[in-house]
Amino acid sequence: MNSNGFKLGDILLATHREINKGYHPIVFITGNSVDDFVGGMITHQAIANRNVKMKESHFEPNFKVTYENSYLVRGRFIKSEEWGPFKKKGQLTPEGIEFVLRIISELPLETFATYFVRNASKNMR
Repeated sequence: MNSNGFKLGDILLATHREINKGYHPIVFITGNSVDDFVGGMITHQAIANRNVKMKESHFEPNFKVTYENSYLVRGRFIKSEEWGPFKKKGQLTPEGIEFVLRIISELPLETFATYFVRNASKNMR
């Protein structure tokens, strides 16, 4: 377990980056339990009503993960410690932290698998 060494707005990459695990960059929000933590997810996919366009001003420069036509997935996710160890590869600015919290802080905490199934069923209607 190494997530307790991170702070709000740190952008992390997982060691185990399978498509259904820690594939995308993770915005650290807060700890949750000894087995997981709460995080957001950054992607390059523009999916209407699901992903929210970010700005260059949301990212601190001089890190590996910076703005690259980035989107915040509209979800507040449980991130498993088993995907680590995690490494800090970016940092949100105060404006970026405020943006992330405004978009996802009131959303239910869920796994990405639950989020995926819930949104897949919306697409089938």
